[in-house]
Amino acid sequence: MFCPECRAEYRHGFTHCTDCDVDLVAELHNPESDGRVPSSHVWTGKDQERCGEICKALRAVGIPYNVEQSRQQYLKAVDEKYRISVASEFSQRARQVVKNGR
Repeated sequence: MFCPECRAEYRHGFTHCTDCDVDLVAELHNPESDGRVPSSHVWTGKDQERCGEICKALRAVGIPYNVEQSRQQYLKAVDEKYRISVASEFSQRARQVVKNGR
């Protein structure tokens, strides 16, 4: 089983990617065939301010990024989550930026 987002491979019995919060698929499609650039998730969290700090640091070193925001409302509470992705070619450097703040 594979994650269609981060392309991680999971052992038999797993059905959901814990990093990307998506259902796994049996086969991965070829990313070149649909024109999409393979991406890696480098940070996921609930802190909007931290998300902004990471984006600013990535911009400062010239790494292009994409931010996804999800919101779910449960009765009186709202659960927000932010996810930052970069092109796979920048993933190692971006993870260093996230870890070190620059």
